[in-house]
Amino acid sequence: MIGFVYKNTCHPVSQHYANALGAVPIRIRCPISALWKGLITPTYDSYFVESAMSMLVPITKRMLGKKITIIFRGNDGLFGEKTQAYLWTTNILKRKILLWFIKHMDAIIVESEMAKKDAQQWTSVPVYVCESYVEDKKALEKIKQNLKTKTFLFIGEYRPPYDHKNIEPLIALFNNMPEYSLIIIGKNTAQLKNKANKNITILDFVQDITEYYTQATYYIHLPKYETGPITLLEAMTAGLVVITNNNAGHNAIVKNVCKPLIIEENTLEDIKKHIERIAAMPLKEKQKISETFKNIGKNHYSKEEMTEKFRKVWKQCQNLT
Repeated sequence: MIGFVYKNTCHPVSQHYANALGAVPIRIRCPISALWKGLITPTYDSYFVESAMSMLVPITKRMLGKKITIIFRGNDGLFGEKTQAYLWTTNILKRKILLWFIKHMDAIIVESEMAKKDAQQWTSVPVYVCESYVEDKKALEKIKQNLKTKTFLFIGEYRPPYDHKNIEPLIALFNNMPEYSLIIIGKNTAQLKNKANKNITILDFVQDITEYYTQATYYIHLPKYETGPITLLEAMTAGLVVITNNNAGHNAIVKNVCKPLIIEENTLEDIKKHIERIAAMPLKEKQKISETFKNIGKNHYSKEEMTEKFRKVWKQCQNLT
């Protein structure tokens, strides 16, 4: 039997993969509830863990002498986020606790090759890659792209204080690019409207975002760090010209299609110049890029394909113990 441990509300992809394994959900809310669940819940052979704090449940079992396997899904920034949220924290005790969590992991499953390399810097246990799936794949495949606009799209939740998706700098960037339009969709983004100029439309949460893919030529995502942004895969499937940086999982896919779509500059002025060069690409080149992304999305990342891949990766993890 498998226990699936998560904090508050788990990621829907993690929930689906846990369901595919027939795992029993164990929800925690804080360190105290995690320790309590570790004491009172039944002991399972294996634990599928999402979030660092959730590690306290199986670690408590292990401290009680139970022989278990702990497999961590690294879909947060634990191994690579260079902010104070994780291993780069200025809180020495917090950092030691996180390293202790990592020491107890028997295997790790991440969302991208980038995240795999980052995880391998902190542990010698096996690290496997299993990407997330694209939920509305069929609908995105049907989108016919207009590649003649000057409109950029970004989709993602605003999470202060760390703002790991870099939404505030994105707004600052487009405030200085009045000739281009930017559409921002995502939970908690409405509070940023007072920071945006008229060329930026902030819609907060939108139930059906399909129409917005047809309004934009470009999808832009320049995070501080994100292990495997599903929005990049969705934008590729929709045929947008995807622009990202080396801090985003799946950047290797973008780089293989067209290296100039990866922004390596740090200053807003240099990023602006880079984007202007991308926008100046001939229409035929944009069409070729769009078609290549669409084919990648069409041939990969279906729910069925990725669920089967996850089951195989899980089996590999089990065979290690």
